[in-house]
Amino acid sequence: MAAANEELSAWLDAAVDPWVACDAHERVYLINRAAERLLGWTREDLQGHPVAELFPQRLHRHGDKSLVRYLLSRRQALGGRPTKVLARRHDGVEVLVELTVGTSGEGEDERIVLSLRRLHEVIDTLREPLEPPGDGGEVKRTSGDDLYRLVVENAPLGIFHYDTTPIITACNERLAAIVGTPKRVVVGLNLMSLRDERFMACVRETLAGHSADYVGDYSAVTSHKVTPVHIRFAPCYNDAGQVEGGVGLVEDASERRRAERQRDENLALLITLFETAPVALGFLDTHLRYVRVNERLARINGLPPEAHLGRTPLEVLGEGGRAATAMLQQVLDTGEPVVGQEVDTQAVGHPGPRRLLTGSCYPVRAPDGHLLGVGVLVEDITQRRLAEEERERLYREAREAIRVRDDFLSIASHELKTPLTPLSLRLATLERRLERGESVDPTTLRHARQHLLRMTGLINDLLDASRIEAGRLALHPQATRLDSLVEHVLQAMEAQRGGHELRYERPERDVQVFADPYRLEQVVTNLVENAFKYSPDGGVIHIKLETRGELALLSVKDPGIGIPEDQQKLLFERYFRARNVSSRSYGGLGLGLYISRDIVERHGGRIWVESQVGEGSTFHVALPLLTGAPSHPPAPQPERHVH
Repeated sequence: MAAANEELSAWLDAAVDPWVACDAHERVYLINRAAERLLGWTREDLQGHPVAELFPQRLHRHGDKSLVRYLLSRRQALGGRPTKVLARRHDGVEVLVELTVGTSGEGEDERIVLSLRRLHEVIDTLREPLEPPGDGGEVKRTSGDDLYRLVVENAPLGIFHYDTTPIITACNERLAAIVGTPKRVVVGLNLMSLRDERFMACVRETLAGHSADYVGDYSAVTSHKVTPVHIRFAPCYNDAGQVEGGVGLVEDASERRRAERQRDENLALLITLFETAPVALGFLDTHLRYVRVNERLARINGLPPEAHLGRTPLEVLGEGGRAATAMLQQVLDTGEPVVGQEVDTQAVGHPGPRRLLTGSCYPVRAPDGHLLGVGVLVEDITQRRLAEEERERLYREAREAIRVRDDFLSIASHELKTPLTPLSLRLATLERRLERGESVDPTTLRHARQHLLRMTGLINDLLDASRIEAGRLALHPQATRLDSLVEHVLQAMEAQRGGHELRYERPERDVQVFADPYRLEQVVTNLVENAFKYSPDGGVIHIKLETRGELALLSVKDPGIGIPEDQQKLLFERYFRARNVSSRSYGGLGLGLYISRDIVERHGGRIWVESQVGEGSTFHVALPLLTGAPSHPPAPQPERHVH
């Protein structure tokens, strides 16, 4: 028996058509290779299993008989003709087959054989569409069906036809190539077994007489290749106008998907660049209405991005939008970009704080060249301009500092050499007289000492300026009578006044301050020396000391050359000399007022100047009194040039 089964199995495997053999209990014991290929089952999967597993559940029973017994009972009526039946593949997909059932033996020895054959594929069995020429040399005309089949087979889309079952009855090679499944497998498929609700809904819609579209992924029934497809479903009608099935036009959407994915990626990249760009960006349509703006442009315009959409620059910016509208309209009219226009928001009436902007507008065109709108690029250059201005200011100050340094070195060398020459001559005179045993003239000694004191003063000024810069200028304050100190200084300077007259207006009572008397003498001396120096034609020098409120006020007024208005604010800076002062005509290092300001301020006081060119200058010093109640209301102090 085993040998017989092996012989039968070998014979069945050699058969072209699929065969399945089962016993009297309808259990499979043989299945050939063709059946395995058709249904996707293996012998191991089916051996010993009911043959009913090869068919959908709904076909298992016909009345009181199984499908196999029912078909056997109709053998005589069928006359050996096959029956169309839906078979179930191993993956659940249903395919339409022609089934013939035969039997031999009786009782337990009964053997049942099922012969299955796929329905013929219509397009596969076509004749050549063009008939050869007849005897007369004329070409025979092809039939309408042949032309139809020729068009279908050569169509750039996949095409399939299905009946109302709905079973696929025909397809072209393009469809087989798209879905990756041979035509012999596609033809006979039951579309309702594909388990895709949207796909099945389209089929039902078509059989109801309506067109439908399906966009999704089709999984091949054999290779399981997944293909993105777009299927256009349309109903087919018979001569009576009734729906007899449908047709599907299948487009491979792989390229479209890739293009859409690439487009989405590019769009996402553009949006990211648009939103994160370090400059302000916007796009307006041909009616000059905002379509899109990024956050930077929205912040510049003072409104959120969504408040721009559909509005014009005039509506968003008010009067400040007129200049922008004119520039945008120029781009629309000429089709040429406008690049690098600088705008001062304050000058054009833009709301908010003043800002400096640079803007460019350029035409945006579609691939076919027609104008879509205007792109806008705006950069806020306020901080850059401020930085440039600051750099320019620092550069000017650096150049000025270099000039001041060079001037100072020139003046310092001149000032230091000036007393050296006469001092050297005086000392040489003294040396010769002493060598000859002659008497020494006291005037010569006095002049030499004056030159030496002058040099000492210059050096002390340099040292004091250095100490001030380092924060090491020492003060030794004590209770000091300022009125007596001023009088003592004026007496000591009596010999220096030359053609000047000193007029000192004393206070009515003693003026006590808590100060370093040596440093205050330095301040008063410097102010009086300046009055002498810058009043070359002589004249009266007025010195006045008084109390106002809790302040002691000292003023030194000269009839000299005066100080230009724009120079007065720099007068108390180190090494500064007014532009109307010649270093050859007026000596000094430009340190006296710088040192005086530091001394006065460190005593809690103030120093300032009032002056007009050609009419002289008045220097004021205010110091806090040590004790005492105010005898007069405090004097108002000038708002400018106070240190």
